[in-house]
Amino acid sequence: MKKLLARVLSLALCAAALCALPAFAAEERDEAPDYLSPVRVWGSLTKLDDGGLLVQNSDPNDPYNEIILHGESIRVLDAVSGLPLDRELRDGEVIYAWVGPAMTMSLPPHATAQVIVANIPADAGAPQYYQIARVEPQTMTAIYPTPPLTHTELVTTDGKTITVTKDAELTPYLTRQMVTLESLVPGSRVLVWTDAEGAVTRVVLFAYEYQAYVAWESTGEVSVNDQRLSVTGKVVDGAVLLPIRSVAEAAGYTVNWVPGQGAVVSNGDGSLVLSVLPGQTTARTATGERGLTGACYFENGTTYLPAGDVSHLLNLFQTY
Repeated sequence: MKKLLARVLSLALCAAALCALPAFAAEERDEAPDYLSPVRVWGSLTKLDDGGLLVQNSDPNDPYNEIILHGESIRVLDAVSGLPLDRELRDGEVIYAWVGPAMTMSLPPHATAQVIVANIPADAGAPQYYQIARVEPQTMTAIYPTPPLTHTELVTTDGKTITVTKDAELTPYLTRQMVTLESLVPGSRVLVWTDAEGAVTRVVLFAYEYQAYVAWESTGEVSVNDQRLSVTGKVVDGAVLLPIRSVAEAAGYTVNWVPGQGAVVSNGDGSLVLSVLPGQTTARTATGERGLTGACYFENGTTYLPAGDVSHLLNLFQTY
């Protein structure tokens, strides 16, 4: 019964975290969206009979000085190598973990862990786990082709600014792909090591979890992967609407208009992503009907959906 309860709790927390996306506001944004960032917890580990992990530290001012972690696909990484830990976690060892923002109200609270870092050297700090919210634009040069970046400034979803230079070691997580400073884009999740002065020495880049990243401006201009679209968005009754075809095609999907189905967005293999008709407040997806936050809107041959629905249904990260 305890194992079943832990599994149900884990699934519920994962669902809450997936739905906790930053919302587009209709007004002009002067600040970052209100991202729900992973929460860092740390302490000594105790394995529980139900499969959970109790983490406790000695800081009485830490609101999470005692927390129980759950999750069936947690990345457990070595703090030295950045690779999967080659042994089981041990009772009594100190770990760092990053958990979803959704937690139970129980004492101690329960949360779903995304990443755990163990095997932390006594004479070195643990790497830190971040999600990139924004990449600060760099000064453009008149040289063509544009030379590779020598540094990049990343703003994380918790508001921290990190500068990564060409001197830092950049590696992918469990793949052989080439990683450069240009690979660090909004939505990316990274593990970052720094030296005693706070300079970034190493970054491990995890596989990208989104189809693309999208941004909009108060003027209505929309960009996908930093490429500005020719079709602008709209604000209708205070809600920001994005053009389905332009955004989806820029993100790599195929879009067709099918009588009786409306705008139909498909993957490269032809499988359905979504279809929606003007005026409807639900969209058809591969897993069934999904409610929308506002009605599908049609004007002058262009079909629009609320920005948050577009991002969620097309698996796009919202940057700014």
